[in-house]
Amino acid sequence: MKLTIEIPDEEIYEIGKEAFKKKIEEYLEFIKLEKDIKELSKELKNIFSEEEYWQEVEKGRQEAWQEYKKSFELE
Repeated sequence: MKLTIEIPDEEIYEIGKEAFKKKIEEYLEFIKLEKDIKELSKELKNIFSEEEYWQEVEKGRQEAWQEYKKSFELE
């Protein structure tokens, strides 16, 4: 048994063009996100010294741990 489906070349071209366009748009969004992250990193470096940064990280970690522990407290 043989099944043949005929699809016009124009439709195949349009399908491929749309898929290619979608991939390019996704890649551009990724590049934009990467650029934004790099800018945020530079801003953080200007705001905090490395020591201050790690102090803030530790403070955030401690606060998150306290919130996490609260979820297990029995009332």
